[in-house]
Parts: sequence; C-alpha cells; structure tokens
Amino acid sequence: MIILHGISEDSKYLKPLAEFISANNLANVYTPDLRGYGENPVRRGDVDYIGQIEDDIADLIEWIATSHCPAKIILAGHSAGGGTAIRFAGSKYVKLVQAYLLLAPLLGPGAPTERPSDGTLQINKKRLITLFLLNGIGIKKWNYLPVMKNNKPEELRHGSETLEFSFRLLISRTPMKYKRDLQKLNKPTLVLAGSNDEVFASDQYEPVFSEYTKAKVAIVPNESHDGILSNAEIHQLVKDWIANLDL
Repeated sequence: MIILHGISEDSKYLKPLAEFISANNLANVYTPDLRGYGENPVRRGDVDYIGQIEDDIADLIEWIATSHCPAKIILAGHSAGGGTAIRFAGSKYVKLVQAYLLLAPLLGPGAPTERPSDGTLQINKKRLITLFLLNGIGIKKWNYLPVMKNNKPEELRHGSETLEFSFRLLISRTPMKYKRDLQKLNKPTLVLAGSNDEVFASDQYEPVFSEYTKAKVAIVPNESHDGILSNAEIHQLVKDWIANLDL
C-alpha cells in the first residue's frame, strides 16, 4: 500500500494509519514525501512539469514490484493525496493499481464536496486562470509561478510544511475533471470520511461516488478531516476491507 499525503504536510502525519496497517500485517506500507515536499526538497512546492507526480508514483510502484514480486498495489491517499490518487486512476498508469483507499479525498473544482474557503488556503485566481489559458495554447514557461498559498498561523508552523504551491504542482495534485477520472475508477475502492469533516462536505461523497463508480463509501460519525487517520472505527473498516479484497 502506498499512502499519499495532503496538500501542505509531508508524510509524517500519516503515521497512525500506516502503523496500524503494518502492525496488523495488512500490507507493506509506503508513505512517500511527494516531489516538492519533505524536510529538504530541491524546490519546495514545485515540480518540473504537470503530471510529474504521477510519473514518480509509477516509478515507485515499479521499484516496489522488484521488492515484492508479484506486488498487488493499493493506492491510498488522504485529502489532496486522495485527489492525487483519483488523478492517477485517470492517467495512463491506471493498470498499475489494483485497489484504491480514499480518505476524505479532494475531488476537484466544481465537485459538490467543495466548501467555501475559510481563507486558510488562498488562490490567486487571476494568475490561475491566465496560466490555464496560456497552457491551452501551449505556453508553459510560467507554470513555475505560485498560484496558491497556505496562511497557516505562525504559531502552528513546524518548519517542514509546504505553504506555497506552483501552478504545475497544484494541477498535478488535483483531479481537474473529477467526473471523467471517477468514471475510470473501476478497481475496488473504499472511501472513508468523518461526519464532522471541516474541509469537505462529507455527506456528498456517497451520492457522487455512487453516480460515477462502484466504490464503497462509509462516513464515521463525529470525526474530523484529520481525525479519521487515528480513528479506531476507520481502522477497523480498512482492516475488514483489505481482508476481503480479491486481488
């Protein structure tokens, strides 16, 4: 199992879920720091081109296959990590993954799970639209420019978070056409979220996924966006799902 982290944090916060899965011998777990993240990235908040993260995940899967042959891959992701997994499902690499675990996933622009911004994540809409238009006519020279920043309070910062995101990184982590990508999500999929999710409208996951996929959706009561990672009920749902997978 590969678990992908959210938009600002690196993989460390995924430890409660990763340790549960590993300790119960449910899977060999990998929690990579994606390109542009981690303690000392080459360029924090940036990649070389749109789609490079998908290429990196495919390379990781190829490496895993050399260590665990034959390898059955479950691609998991929390928040934007879930969005990255959905984007991967809609890519040319779809055949590399046998199942998906999506934890409070980002579905992308226009999805009914989106909530009004609370101001923490600030998008430069004018620049974003301009770069979309330029990319539409093949001009990509300014894709390195930042289009989103995280206004995380100074007192809550720990130093290894990523707070500014280039156009090409943000697009690489977002299902830009979520309906199309969800329709390609035809492998066994479990979607989990908490009823008190403060980032996404979790009550919308079931209707969206039931319309475009055959995914199983479960919403755990009285749990938050990040709290699901250490929630015992979530852990049991993951355990039961993996145990019943026929890969």
